[in-house]
Amino acid sequence: MMQSTGSGASWLAANLDGKTLTAWAVTGGTAGPAQVLHLQDHSKTAVAAGLRQALAGSTLPVVLGGSGLAAPQAVPAEPAKLPLTRARLEELTVHALPGLSQSAPAGLIQAAAARLTGFLRLNPEWDGVVCLPGTFVTHWVQVSAREAVSFQSALSGRLAAAVARQMVMEATGEWDKAALTEAAADGISKPELLAARLASVQAAAALGQLTSEAARGRLWGLLLGAELAAARPYWLGQNVALLAEAPLEPLYAATLEAQALPVTLADSRRMTLEGLTRAWSAS
Repeated sequence: MMQSTGSGASWLAANLDGKTLTAWAVTGGTAGPAQVLHLQDHSKTAVAAGLRQALAGSTLPVVLGGSGLAAPQAVPAEPAKLPLTRARLEELTVHALPGLSQSAPAGLIQAAAARLTGFLRLNPEWDGVVCLPGTFVTHWVQVSAREAVSFQSALSGRLAAAVARQMVMEATGEWDKAALTEAAADGISKPELLAARLASVQAAAALGQLTSEAARGRLWGLLLGAELAAARPYWLGQNVALLAEAPLEPLYAATLEAQALPVTLADSRRMTLEGLTRAWSAS
């Protein structure tokens, strides 16, 4: 399905998230279907190769998010006004969207910057917290008066993948909701026991005491519970917007729902495209 994004000449919108490059060819303000390319790594050589594949021989201008080619803007900053930076990527000229940085605690938002930009462009009066789950890193961003005031990040996705690998299963797949919410409650109340609880899940799975669905639910529940405990100052009593793709969106949504938090869901891919589009239009 074609998606309207605004007016203007043809160009390529692209966003890098780890080793995944998502790109849209935009013509006359309309974006074609998303191309999702899985790169060998996230080196400049691999990213350039991915962009060449997405361009398919054309010489369209490229707007690229998540690359780190532009110096990040320190918070507090207004994501909807992040300026594009012209940069070279091998023989390609790209217009790079900067990320956001924070000095204490040290933090860096790159892949999710376009997503956040798009959401705040469409919701300029939003005050509260935007949760940006990712395969590698999740960010909790405090937004007030159109500015990203501060943020906190967590490596829950990476930890889930590492633990699941030791349990000889995929981190993503079918999961048991009851196991997830029970483990999340445990993780929130006793985050200091995270490592011990994960060891117990691993042992129970090896002994055949847990199905893969229950093991996966407990794994994610413990990790998200500990993440929520650490991010409590961000979400407690706040409006929360959740911008994530499957399979992370239902995991986070179920965990937040169990805490009786009102959550606004937004289409992550649409927000990314919107952020890149608005940045290009403003350049």
